[in-house]
Order: sequence, then structure tokens, then C-alpha cells
Amino acid sequence: MQAALEDLTGFFVGALKRRAVEVNERKLSAADYQAFQEAKHSEVKNFIAAKAFEALPPGMRPTADQVIGMRWILTWKMKDDGELKPKARAILKGFQDPQYEHRATTTPVMTKQTRQFLLHETARRRWKVRKGDVTGAFLQGREYPGELFCLPCPEILRAMNLAENEIVKVKRGCYGLVDAPLEWYRSISSYLQELGLVKSWADPCCWFWKPKGSLRGMVAGDVDDFLFSGDPKDQEWQILCHKIQDRYKWSAWEENSFVQCGVLIEEQKDGSFHLSQPRYIDKVSEIQLTQKRRNDFSSPTNDWEKSQLRSVLGAISWHAQQVAPHFAAEVSLLLSDVVDSTIQTVVRTNQLLQSAKARKDHKMIIHAFPASTPLGLYVWADAAGQNRRDGGSTQGIFLGLAPLTLSDGCIEKITPIAWQSSKIDRVARSPGAAEAKAVVTGEDLLFHARFQYGELLSSEPNIFDVDGVTNEIFGCIISDSRNVYDKLNNEELSTKGAERRTDIELLCAKSSQKNNQTKVRWVHSEAQLGNALTKANTKELEMFYRMGHQWRIVHDPFMKSAKKRRSEGINTLQQQGDSPKNSVAVEKKLVGFSSFGNTGACK
Repeated sequence: MQAALEDLTGFFVGALKRRAVEVNERKLSAADYQAFQEAKHSEVKNFIAAKAFEALPPGMRPTADQVIGMRWILTWKMKDDGELKPKARAILKGFQDPQYEHRATTTPVMTKQTRQFLLHETARRRWKVRKGDVTGAFLQGREYPGELFCLPCPEILRAMNLAENEIVKVKRGCYGLVDAPLEWYRSISSYLQELGLVKSWADPCCWFWKPKGSLRGMVAGDVDDFLFSGDPKDQEWQILCHKIQDRYKWSAWEENSFVQCGVLIEEQKDGSFHLSQPRYIDKVSEIQLTQKRRNDFSSPTNDWEKSQLRSVLGAISWHAQQVAPHFAAEVSLLLSDVVDSTIQTVVRTNQLLQSAKARKDHKMIIHAFPASTPLGLYVWADAAGQNRRDGGSTQGIFLGLAPLTLSDGCIEKITPIAWQSSKIDRVARSPGAAEAKAVVTGEDLLFHARFQYGELLSSEPNIFDVDGVTNEIFGCIISDSRNVYDKLNNEELSTKGAERRTDIELLCAKSSQKNNQTKVRWVHSEAQLGNALTKANTKELEMFYRMGHQWRIVHDPFMKSAKKRRSEGINTLQQQGDSPKNSVAVEKKLVGFSSFGNTGACK
């Protein structure tokens, strides 16, 4: 009732989405019916303009078993400003395709890591990023390969001046075809490369413009949603963008503040970016329970409650993956409980949703580092042993981009690049085994990020020398496990004792130390950002946010535990051996949080 009163439109749209209800034309009011007729007319125009179908002479028409059908999908779509808009989509019944099982279906999509790198480089170079949506993208792709026939909707047949039930040949990758997304990707990728852009090896949905080996522009796309980044004063880049705009039909290109794949991206005056999802989480509804049901904590959930758990936790999980890593651990742990869930799981899920709603305005920061500041990639890798219902362990990985002086003990700004909270894919027999597995996973993520950033900055990256490209970028692994740290700092790692498998896995990180100059650092548990991605209600990421997305790699030659440090009155990020002046600077950071500039508090 409260949700309906606060936002009646959003309440009903959310209900429609949850129930996956399509609009029934027969139940529409006269005004709504007319609005959907106009939406249909607009969709028909897209098909005609794209020449999606080709009429066939009677002698060339196939038999009925070779023809697939077509239908309308009518829905209400909510725009970014909250306004409702009727949407009509004509789709082919792809499941009727005689070649359905032989069609290629794997389509690449832009990764979150690519988005973060693109925005980071835009901020660092003081470029402009613009966002554009391709209208009816699949219909604007290349000619559909092979032969496929269909019976179009009556509205399309009339627009083509064809008789009722006349069969046509499919000429474009229409919606509903299983390989339509891949055909569209092949089309746009081919065109961008014709213009001189180079496809990234690390992410095939990212393209670089590097005339004479110098990076002057980037394009990244998620199906029909694209980001364009380049210098607004670069005339050649602007000409290239105009060619792309002219080649396809787009909605208006946006800049400064826009929504890209559900994330609000806002450019700040200093060139940095803030990422948030203020509207998204408000549309997720709590799981309804009667008072009697709510009080029965230990009662197993029924099928409907399990379905609701997956829905709500899935929504929070996506929010955590996009902009809110502080919810990642708890949602991951709750998802692992769904199969054997109880009412207590439902109550905890509702509480988590309430927390997410209370923090809906949380913003992730993409810093605008000076172009002259040397940067490196740092990964905090941690694990919590056997903290899942089935006895499994959780690994938390946080990857950030920061100045090289971070490794010297300075408090520095950090731009989040990637993060994850997930179940370790094997049984960890000890805490050390879980920590080792997390470090290996973190090193793997770090290696890929170093390669991607190295490829972005290199004039001509050599794919046959992956280590060479990777080694252009400084990389560091941070662990709070003394066992793992000691093993990685031995000259040779001997596989012996009860954890032979763990030692063999650590050889991956050992190899990275030797071949990729990866540095390994130890910090106490409360200075470990990855800790907040292994368990709920931890403070590390909260402190990171309050410090304006800044942190420190605490150096301690005595390797004192967090508990020991607290007993000696040493603050979380205070460096062992700090001068009185630097200790005061750190105190201001940890207590006042009033200044987000670099304190210069270094080792």
C-alpha cells in the first residue's frame, strides 16, 4: 500500500514486470488502444525502411514446413524519467526456424570492467563521453545469411502491398531469431573496423581509434547501447562520430548525465564520474509474508517463496555487481541458501532490500587522475573459510586502479575496476587453502585487467606477446594471509605437507611474480578491502567510501594482527613507524573524513 501511494505508476509497472504480463489490446481503453496502434505503425516503418523482407514470386515460395510465423509483443515501457510509453515489437517465432539448432547463438557483450576502464581513461584525458542507443538495432544489421522464410504480421503485409498470408524471404536479423544479436554484432563490428577502429583482444565489444599508434578515441557497446569517448576538440574524431551517427538510426546522443545499461553516469566538474542506480532498487518489492508466517523462522520456504527469493536476490545481486559491492557478500551468501531456505532467509532478504533502498543514492567514483601520474592495478584478495550453509567457502576480490605511490604507503584515490564475491569452486580443507584459492583467482583477474589496460595504452599491442603487454602495467596482489604471503616470498615453492593441491595452485601466482613482475603485499585483516566481499556487516568498504574512495596498503614489518594493533591503539590505516605529523594526517582521515585530498601520509 505504501509503495502504491508513493509511486502509483511505478507500482503497477513493477507488477506488470514481475508477472511478465503483455498488454491485451481488447482490454485497452480507446486512448491506450490508439497509442499502441501508433507504436505498431512506428515498428512497421522500421521494418519497411530496413527492407527486412523480400516479396517472392509464386514459383519461388517454399512449402509450409519451411515458413516461420510472426507476432506482436505489446508492453508498457518506463523511460528514464519515469514516464510510461507504449512499446510494440514485431518478432519472428524463432523457435519454428528449421535450422534453429544449427544457428550460432554466442554473442559478446561489454563487460563492467571495460565500462570502468573507458570512463577512467575519459576522466584522465579530460575527454567527453557520449551515449547513444541504436533504434531497432537488429533491423539495421547486415543482410541475413542463408535462406529463411516467414509469414509477416498483417500490418507489415499491408505496408508492403502484399496479399494476406503471403510468404516473404527474411533479409535482416529480425527480433526473435536466435542468432539476430550475433548478426547485429557482426554488422556493427565490421563497420567500425572499416572506419579504422581496432577491436580489443581483451573485450570484443570495445574498439580503439589509434591513428599512428596514438589513442584518440574509444567505442564500447552492449548490444544496442553504446559509449563514445574522445576529445571534443579533435575534429577527426568528431568526423568519425558523425559517420557512425549517419550510418545508423539512433536516439538522441546524450552526455554529462545519462543512463547506460541501467546505471546513471554523471560527469563531475573535475572530470570524474559518479555511478549510481537511484531508481532501480526502488522498483524491487519486498517478499510479502503474513504475521504468522513471519514469526515461524525455522519453517521451510514453499516454492512461491523460493521463486520470490531468487527474484529479489537476483535484483540486488545485479545492483551489487554494477555499483554497490558492499552488498555483494551478503547477497551471495543468501543466494546459496535458497534451495534449503527458511522463513528466516526471507526475513534477512527483506532486511537486505531495505538496506539497499535506504542507500539507493550511493555513488561509485571514477577518479580523474592527472595524466602525468603513473598508475597501477591492485587486487585485494581474501577468503572466509566454510562460511556457507553447505560448508563451502567464500572468496572476495576487489580490483582497483591507483597511483604507484599507493604501494609506497601513501593514502591514495582508487578507482574500482572489478569486484566479486563468490563461492570457491572446490572444498577448502583449511583457512589457508581458501586464502590461497582467493589469491589465485585474484591474480587471474589482475592479469586480465593488466593486459586490457596495457592493450588500451599500447600503440601496437602484440597479441603473440601477452606477457609483454601485461608487464607494461604495474600489478600488485594484497593478502592478509601470512601463510600465503610466506609461501609466495620463498624463492621456490615446494609442494609438501597436507596442502599439496593448494601449493600447486599457488604456483600460478608464483609464475606471475617471476614472469609478470607481480608484487605481493601483506596487510592486517581490517586493512583488507577484500574482507568486505567475503562476509556481511564488515567496515572496510564503508570506510573506503567515507574516505572518498581512498585507501592505503598498510606496511607493518612486525605483521601485527588487527586485534593486536587495536590493543596498542594503532588505527586501521596507520602505518607502523609513522612520524607524528603523518599520524595526525591519518587520524584526520580516519576520524574526521573531512578532506578527500592526498594527505601525503607515506611510509
